[in-house]
Amino acid sequence: MVEQRAPNAAVSHRSWLIDHGSYRDLQQLEVNVHGHEITSVRFSHHQDGIERPLRGGAALVVQQDALFKALRQRCRDVGVSVLESTRATTPIIERGFLRGALCSTDIELQAEYSVIADGANSTFGRTLGTYRRRDLPYLVAINGVWRSNLAATSTVNIALDLTRSSENSLAGYGWLLPSGAGSMTGGVVVPSTVRDVESINLLQVLDEMVRTHAFRCGLDPDTPLELGRERRLPVGGSVSPILGPTFVVAGDAGSTADPLSGIGVSGSLLSGRLAGEVVADAIDEGASAPLQKYSANLTSALDRRRRIGRVMLPILGHKVGRLALPLAAHSTVAADALLRSTFDTSLRR
Repeated sequence: MVEQRAPNAAVSHRSWLIDHGSYRDLQQLEVNVHGHEITSVRFSHHQDGIERPLRGGAALVVQQDALFKALRQRCRDVGVSVLESTRATTPIIERGFLRGALCSTDIELQAEYSVIADGANSTFGRTLGTYRRRDLPYLVAINGVWRSNLAATSTVNIALDLTRSSENSLAGYGWLLPSGAGSMTGGVVVPSTVRDVESINLLQVLDEMVRTHAFRCGLDPDTPLELGRERRLPVGGSVSPILGPTFVVAGDAGSTADPLSGIGVSGSLLSGRLAGEVVADAIDEGASAPLQKYSANLTSALDRRRRIGRVMLPILGHKVGRLALPLAAHSTVAADALLRSTFDTSLRR
């Protein structure tokens, strides 16, 4: 396994939200991970807000580096060689088939079958012919981390009062996720269907969101521990093809992030497990035919969410959607509907 992390990369303070279903999957895979429990979501719009409990069970906030460490350790436990700080740069193609990769450390890796999981930009995937469908919406997102004296709370704060630099309201949402260890990870997510999405300064939107909710969440908005870069996140199955004769594409590289919430961990874990299953079957059978099941299995698990996203994202980008979204901070009925459709739903397993 090649882990494409930059050499000497700084330790990240970021935390991720893992839903109860994904946490159950990690336990079944014997991935030893611990975190901070989340039991409710608060939807906020200016001074108004409604807090609702998670229905399906507590979610878990896990520090990014801790999750990566646990996954790497589990891989090693089952005999996988993990090459850290190594980047796969160039596919090795033999008679039209992917047979491995040349790496940044001058290593040549030979592989009968490969799983491509190099993130939303997926430069390696694109060299193999993957592309994002331009007719389907995507999300733009940015995140950061701030110290917080309220990091032990068990509530995710969802901000529905995003604004542009012009102070006009903006469709999308912000989120502030308590780590349980002295910090909160925050971010904003905006659908590509909003007007002039490419001209929006997301860092400015993030800064204003954090300042608006700093007191409620115990943040110091002027001293972030870490700030990420704006990124374009393909969602809803907008990337294809997600398999070839000797490879499959998983995680953000295969657009498995949830199209409504933007949460990518659940889809990444699910697609990684499904990819591993078909590759193991292909090795056992000595033939690539089992790889063909990957697309159907992934579609079966994600199709309902994808169809909902393709309907809802254009609505959110319209003025009606922009005005309707804040209702979740004023109405229990609207809050429960938004909770069910975004932050309290599990993928089919």
